[in-house]
Amino acid sequence: MRAPHLKLPALELSPIFAKEMAGRMRSARAYMVLTVYLAIVSGLSVLLYMVSFLGSPRTVSGSGAVGTVVFYFLVGMQVLLASFVAPAFTAGAISLERENKTFDVLRVTLLTPAQIVWAKLISALGFTLLLLFATLPLFSLAFLLGGVEPRELIIALCVVFASALMYALLALYISARSRTTVGATLSTYAIVLGVVIGIPLAALIGSSTVSLALAPTSGSSSPLADLFDTLLTLAISLSPISAIAASQRFFSATGELWTFTPSFTGSGLALTLPSPFLILTGVYLIASVILYMLTVRRVARIEQQ
Repeated sequence: MRAPHLKLPALELSPIFAKEMAGRMRSARAYMVLTVYLAIVSGLSVLLYMVSFLGSPRTVSGSGAVGTVVFYFLVGMQVLLASFVAPAFTAGAISLERENKTFDVLRVTLLTPAQIVWAKLISALGFTLLLLFATLPLFSLAFLLGGVEPRELIIALCVVFASALMYALLALYISARSRTTVGATLSTYAIVLGVVIGIPLAALIGSSTVSLALAPTSGSSSPLADLFDTLLTLAISLSPISAIAASQRFFSATGELWTFTPSFTGSGLALTLPSPFLILTGVYLIASVILYMLTVRRVARIEQQ
C-alpha cells in the first residue's frame, strides 16, 4: 500500500501583496538599488577599516578600536536606511492609487480595508528588510576585529527594526490622509527629521542650558537638575540615533544591557529605568499599532466617500 500523502495547507497571499511584491522584485530597479547600496556600504566599510587600521597601533586595543568604528558606521547606515528609506516605499502607497484613479478598483474587490493596508505595508517593508538583512554579514568584520560584543548588536537591531516599522506605518497613514504623493512625502520627512535629528539637538541644547542655569558655580548638581537630566534621557530615547548612542554608553559603563540607573548626585536617590533602546522599541511598537488602526479607519472612510 502506498503511504498516505501529507498535504500541507496552501499559503494564501493577498492579491495586492502578490502584485506589489512581483512588480517590485521583478523590476531591474530593485536589483540595482540592492547592488548599489551594498557596494556603497561595503566599500565605505573597507575604506574606513583601512584608514582606522593605518592610524591605530598594532595592538589588541587598536584592533578593537577599529572594530568599534566599523560597527558604529554600519549601525549608522542601517538607522539612516530605516528612518529615511523605509518611509519612501509607503509614502505613496495610498495617495498614488488615488492620483492614478485606481483606488476605485480596490473598492470593488472583496478585500477589507485592513487587508489593503496590511498588503501595502508588508510589500513595502519587505524590500526594506531585505536591504537591512543584506548588510548583516558585514558586521562579521567588526566582530572579527573585536571591541564589540554581540549584545551591542541586539541593541542596534531592536532600534533599527522598530524604526523601520514605525516610520513605514507613519508614511502609510499620512499617505492615506493626503491627496497627493508629494504632500505625503514632504509631511512624512518633516516629521521623521524632527524625531530623528530634532529631538537629540533639542535635548543637547536643553541640557546645556539647564545645567548652566541650575548649577552655574556649584560643583554638585541640584535635585531639579538631576530630574531634568533623567527626563532628557527619556526624551532622547525617542530618536533612534540618540537611543543607540545612550544605550551603548550605558552598556559600556555598567555592563547592563536592559536597564540603567541615573546618578542623582544632588538628591542621592537611586532609580532603575529601562535602557533607552527598550524604551524606543516599546514606544515605537505601540505607536505602530495605533498608526495601523488609524490607517485602516482612514481607508475605510475613503471607501465610503
